[in-house]
Amino acid sequence: MKYFQENRFLIIAAALSLLAHGALLGVHFVAPPPARAEAVDPGMEVILVNAKHAKKPLKADALAQANLDGGGHADSGRAKSPLPDMRKMETGDSVKSSKRSIAELERLQQDLMTQVARTTPFRAAPLTENNKPDPTPKGADLLETSKAIARMSAEISQSIDDQNKRPRKTFITPSTQEVGYAMYYKTLQKRIEEIGTLNFPQQNGRKMYGELVVYIPIFQDGTIYQKDGGARIEKSSGNPALDQAALAIVRRSAPFGRFPPNMLSSDKDDLWVIITRFKFTREEKMEANLTEGAR
Repeated sequence: MKYFQENRFLIIAAALSLLAHGALLGVHFVAPPPARAEAVDPGMEVILVNAKHAKKPLKADALAQANLDGGGHADSGRAKSPLPDMRKMETGDSVKSSKRSIAELERLQQDLMTQVARTTPFRAAPLTENNKPDPTPKGADLLETSKAIARMSAEISQSIDDQNKRPRKTFITPSTQEVGYAMYYKTLQKRIEEIGTLNFPQQNGRKMYGELVVYIPIFQDGTIYQKDGGARIEKSSGNPALDQAALAIVRRSAPFGRFPPNMLSSDKDDLWVIITRFKFTREEKMEANLTEGAR
């Protein structure tokens, strides 16, 4: 308290100084915005015109070196595009071309009418010994015809019966995923490769090499189905001797063993077809691999 009394003037002066500085810091000085100058000239486009009128336009759209009331292809004012006014249709080449087309159509119509009106008599070719109609068939001819028809009908019926009696076929291909099918083919493949390697094809003491595709139809008991010719060459190697040797290897390898339970069927498929690629290599080995074939 004593200190305040002794230094009260100094303390008051310091407080006033702080207040004054705080007030000055809170004041911001901003320059006044510039005065907007009003344009004396509203602004017009300056162009060059290639014509002039004696009449001065009441309200000009642009400044030019001469007065021009209207212009271009428009009825009033200046054209907005350098292209011609497509709304106008003037006579000229287009009209002449249309007239020529109409005249051509009229001429074609007249030609057609003339051809229809013209009468062309029909003349039949004269009869000769070669084109005379057959005489009326006799009873013997009709009987022979009936017998021929009956024979053809019987043959067709027999063919249908034979087709119905044939076993239906299922193809084992690389897309077959069942484990049972794969295991059966592996056993068949191993047997054919072993017999093919032991009896490697040769002709006149020389080994034969190449690739071919063989069609092998197999019954459920593992025997080869012979009614349609048995195993056959689906794609030749180009060497008939090698093709025949491959078929002999297949026949020697059969039977291939009874199908596993998942391949047996009493009312669906009782014949399986395996289309496999045979390859006789330079190492005197035979390789057999499944392939997609024509069904």
